[in-house]
Amino acid sequence: MAADTAIRVIGLGPAGLGGMSLSAMQALQESRKVFVRTKHHPAVAEISDRGIVFESFDRLYELAEDFEELYREMAERVLAEASEGGVVYAVPGHPLVGERSVELLLENAGRVGARVEIVCSPSFIEATLEALRIGLDRGLKILDALQIEALMPSLDTPNLIYQVYDRDTASRVKLRLMEFFSDESKVWIVQGAGTDDPRISEVALYELDRREFDHLTSVYVPGGVLRVEG
Repeated sequence: MAADTAIRVIGLGPAGLGGMSLSAMQALQESRKVFVRTKHHPAVAEISDRGIVFESFDRLYELAEDFEELYREMAERVLAEASEGGVVYAVPGHPLVGERSVELLLENAGRVGARVEIVCSPSFIEATLEALRIGLDRGLKILDALQIEALMPSLDTPNLIYQVYDRDTASRVKLRLMEFFSDESKVWIVQGAGTDDPRISEVALYELDRREFDHLTSVYVPGGVLRVEG
């Protein structure tokens, strides 16, 4: 692979094209080959409507034995394609926020002599905080729902848990949180952050998995007040 081979990793923003940066859109329009991590994102349907052809990695979710294997396969596929020329890899939100496949891509690019450029768009974090009308003055811990069993939520600062896209995932998040917080603790389900119609539901923790979920769902857990006493 040539040393100047370029992989442009772009952020799709938190929802539709309105949240994507102009630089990211330009990169999509100019690319020889476009991969998207998943089609389950509003901006992907919109770029398809604009005639941009892409390949998604959704089928790999059914084949991989675990998520680390899944993300490694995505990174390796992008690196292999880059040997043929410039390529774009598009991910939801910001490429450096909650994107393990991008981390692996950056770690391995040097091994094959690839040059990686990050093309930013806003992440889901800004959109979620805007929907909640909450600032960062108390801090914020970001947790991946798909790895929730291995993660420790903060008891002192708020937690924002992303990728809570179905009831099974919500159930695993609930069980993990109940190891640290009371069943009656209030949490907020945030759906559609970054769209024209964000939806926020306040529920008790034990009710978390009794709602409907989609790929634009996060869970916000306030800090401090949820500490289990005794």
